[in-house]
Amino acid sequence: MTKHVFCRDLCLERGEPHEGTGNAPQRVLLLAWPRGKWRTPRWESADMSEALAGSIHAAAQKGLHVALVDRVGESDGLPQLMAQPEQVYADFESEAALIDAINDYADGKVFAGAHDPRITIIVCTDSRRDACCARYGFSTYKALVAIADPAKFHIVQATHIGGCRFAASLVVLPHRQRYGRMTAGQAPAFIEALSRGQIFLPAYKGRSDEPEPIQVAELAALKWAADNDAPASHVQLSHNGLPEVAKDGDELVFAAALGADRLSIRLRARTFHIQGNCGVVAEGGGSHEIRWCLDELSKAS
Repeated sequence: MTKHVFCRDLCLERGEPHEGTGNAPQRVLLLAWPRGKWRTPRWESADMSEALAGSIHAAAQKGLHVALVDRVGESDGLPQLMAQPEQVYADFESEAALIDAINDYADGKVFAGAHDPRITIIVCTDSRRDACCARYGFSTYKALVAIADPAKFHIVQATHIGGCRFAASLVVLPHRQRYGRMTAGQAPAFIEALSRGQIFLPAYKGRSDEPEPIQVAELAALKWAADNDAPASHVQLSHNGLPEVAKDGDELVFAAALGADRLSIRLRARTFHIQGNCGVVAEGGGSHEIRWCLDELSKAS
């Protein structure tokens, strides 16, 4: 029997950084569905009616991320539907009403429901999509649930959210923070950082809606501040213009201001062999892509 090769392990061996891949969906629906019934694609999951599947598929076609979610031992205790970033949740008297709520939300209308003020953490444990998400995601999910205060955190396991090669993959809502390569051992520090309203820098991917180089440079500045006990509530970046198309070896220099501190941050474009999930690895596929990587950071005199 051929030994399984995990895409996460290959990604680490190749030195590809997770920094710069922080984009997260602007709007998300969380639909309660038992993990054992998840399938790929998610609208073909077990026991899902044709009408409900069609609604989820149509929402996805409109660019809405609909995640199937579950909690170990608590499938019946989850609300049927939750909308983020609105933090609204509801149960419905009929499937028709649930479908209407999904359709309306896909069209920009939020359904009526209660407000959940807690921080929501979705952890990809989708074994149907990728073995790394099952192997690393589920252990991280269990560690988070074991230590987090349920009065402050709503933690669920979820279907594919992207970034299998950076498993465990997480999204924190409504803040739209994406994290990668999270481990069970990091769970206490991660929860502690979120409890203080801070970013957990070791696994943070970068700020959503910003180009990759800006995400990488900003995160490098934040890590420098943390390592040097410097205040860093806000990073101001300046540069001479981002290239539309990067080539291997290209350089990009940022000037960063963190309060009174001034940094010079140099990034370099590097080509990596990308195999986004274990299925691609098994098939021998993949592509070569340019990633912006931190090359040098120095404090200006």
